[in-house]
Amino acid sequence: MADDDAPDLSDRMDRLERKLDELLDAGQAKAAGHQETRLDRPSTVEEQVRAELERRDKEAAAKADSEAQASERQTVAERLAKLEEKAPAQPQPRRQRVMWGERK
Repeated sequence: MADDDAPDLSDRMDRLERKLDELLDAGQAKAAGHQETRLDRPSTVEEQVRAELERRDKEAAAKADSEAQASERQTVAERLAKLEEKAPAQPQPRRQRVMWGERK
């Protein structure tokens, strides 16, 4: 009986060791990735200030771009309104042209 239990026990131990190795490898990879992201962050005040100034400049540029687009749309709409077809003016009767001259 002791011999029958030994192979089962050793198989179970091997499986448990493999699972444990997989878990440890996964945990180490996750920890290494987390540590890399922490190390990538700016650590000095100067770097933090530069990053904040870059973010502010990007926001200002995006805002200026959107305002420029809105202004351009408004200008195009105004020009389009001016280009609408107008009804032709009534022709001046001949008697008025002769008596008072061409209408201006």
